[in-house]
Amino acid sequence: MSETVKFDYTDFKKHNMMNIIRPVGNLFCKTYYKVQFEGLENIDRTDGFIIAPNHVTEFDPLFIAMASKRLFYYIAKVELFKNPILNKAIRSLNGFPIVRGIGDKTALNFAIEIVKRGEVLCIFPEGTRSPDGTPQKEKSGVGYIARRTGADIIPTAIYMEDKDKKGSKVIVKFGEAYKYSDMGFTDDGKSSENKAVAKRTMEKITALWEECKCR
Repeated sequence: MSETVKFDYTDFKKHNMMNIIRPVGNLFCKTYYKVQFEGLENIDRTDGFIIAPNHVTEFDPLFIAMASKRLFYYIAKVELFKNPILNKAIRSLNGFPIVRGIGDKTALNFAIEIVKRGEVLCIFPEGTRSPDGTPQKEKSGVGYIARRTGADIIPTAIYMEDKDKKGSKVIVKFGEAYKYSDMGFTDDGKSSENKAVAKRTMEKITALWEECKCR
């Protein structure tokens, strides 16, 4: 793949490292940040589905992981994998790279395979972290994956009072499932449908984020 990062998708194995570090992760979420989880009943399921949060900090995958005992996979920008230490750490936590801005079909097809076999995939629809913590414009990837898998999307808001301040309140709110049957996909497979689903997902995320902000 590009960006001089080699990743063998054919040899990618599911790691249990997140369960090993879970006690430390939970402690971090209670001390360094004050993380509150809401809507946990919406991710209490055993099938394959997509978690779609807005992206605030590098700790977002940890926040999501601490909300459930199920192991999940997540997509990370390929630039992170250039660092050998980060590369190993992200892989051990079931993260895999995507090259942004080119429609990285290799990574997307791997993500589709993951969901189809009944796993949980976390993808940030914005494709990058927000500079100010507010939800940003979406990319179409989450819609593409939903179409190809037939999976529901769980819109998720991550709201932080102050991401640069230790002890800040964080609310992670999982919304009701955006059901595949409600996404309006047709047999034509138009890319505009993927974009429309991604846009609607981001609207749902933003609405949840606004609910959290107004408290």
